[in-house]
Amino acid sequence: MRKSRLSGRELWPFGRSFTLLWVGQLLSQVGDQFLFIAGLSLLDRLTNSRAAFGGLALAITLPQILFGLWGGVFADRWPRRAVLIGSDVARALIVLGALTVQTNADLWRLYPLASALAIAGLFFYPARNAVLPALVSPAHLLQANTMLQASYILALVAGGVSAGFFVDRFGPYAAFILDSLTFLVSALTLAWIRLPSSVNRPQPARRNSPGRDLLEGLHFVWTRRSLRGVAAITPFATIGIGVVQVLGLAFLAEVLQVRAGGFGLTMAMMGIGLAIGLGVVPLLSHWIPTHQMAGLFLAAAGLATVAFSRAQTFAFVLLAAFAMGLCVVVARAGLATLIQQITPNPLRGRVDSLVNLVVNSALALAQGSAGLFGQLWGPRPVLMGAGLLMVLVGGFAALGLRGIRALPSEEAAPAAPTPEQERLLPPPR
Repeated sequence: MRKSRLSGRELWPFGRSFTLLWVGQLLSQVGDQFLFIAGLSLLDRLTNSRAAFGGLALAITLPQILFGLWGGVFADRWPRRAVLIGSDVARALIVLGALTVQTNADLWRLYPLASALAIAGLFFYPARNAVLPALVSPAHLLQANTMLQASYILALVAGGVSAGFFVDRFGPYAAFILDSLTFLVSALTLAWIRLPSSVNRPQPARRNSPGRDLLEGLHFVWTRRSLRGVAAITPFATIGIGVVQVLGLAFLAEVLQVRAGGFGLTMAMMGIGLAIGLGVVPLLSHWIPTHQMAGLFLAAAGLATVAFSRAQTFAFVLLAAFAMGLCVVVARAGLATLIQQITPNPLRGRVDSLVNLVVNSALALAQGSAGLFGQLWGPRPVLMGAGLLMVLVGGFAALGLRGIRALPSEEAAPAAPTPEQERLLPPPR
């Protein structure tokens, strides 16, 4: 007789190591929302200058543009688990520096602290994405990427709501301490992750300089047509949500006469769509190739953005936001999976850093342009233009990436151990 219910292994098809990574990251990302709200609260308490808010955003963004490629270089040179743990510990200590900002005269300290925090994060994410194929089986790599993409939005929704109440009740300094603790918890979970030695340290001791390693990574991307294509398409998966973040509030107020609380509800619906997307990915992965899934859902996210721009009622806005969240998480997970599948293990950190730099730069450009053109033309045509662009790029991705093939097994990282095999591996050192 066939079983009528799924086993625990089917519901959560990941081993212990991925679970530790995901839980630790989710906690630290929730903590980041506490840090963000606490930082804004502290700035508002100490100064009425809007330039202070802009300066803080610049202090976070500029290091990502100037040093964004170097995190991946060292994620490929140093033991990756040490890079992950070191990044979390460094961020835990940096956040505590905000406790010294007590008066307006101390305000300048926030800017180097924000820059240092951004730089430490540049090491974490390339190392995380480089080890991911070794933590899950190839059949579950797309689903694991979906979980990682989702953790950010889940933290944004859950952390954003709870952080406001926490900061109001206990103040910004308590939130700084809480965020620091979440980084330490994440570091502890990472200490128990088991990695094959070839993945933890993908290269033997090398005589190459870091600069030469960086050029090697850039050359690899430039000479691989398929990788160039995926790297160029990936930023478009974030444009729609980025433009909505900038113009959504103005659109709801000017076009639909909906108050600010409606924008919060809109973002919450986007988060719900993202959560539903978690269940969609494993079902679709059995029927649709990854490149088609990424392209089709990118185009669908564009259509949802167009629908958002044409909405005549708030109910339709919520439906469009739900569709955007669902489609974007599937598209981004598919693109991240393609990059991991076609990049050799020793180069994954550098390739991931380059893609992150392109994505962050494109998002900043899109949001800045949205603000400018939204002021000139109004929010509706700008939202529609962003959506149509996503539709075009998504269609190209579904057709133009069909020749992509995963690396042969001898070039790829070793397959992830099963839970039974994990128990036989030596403990992490």
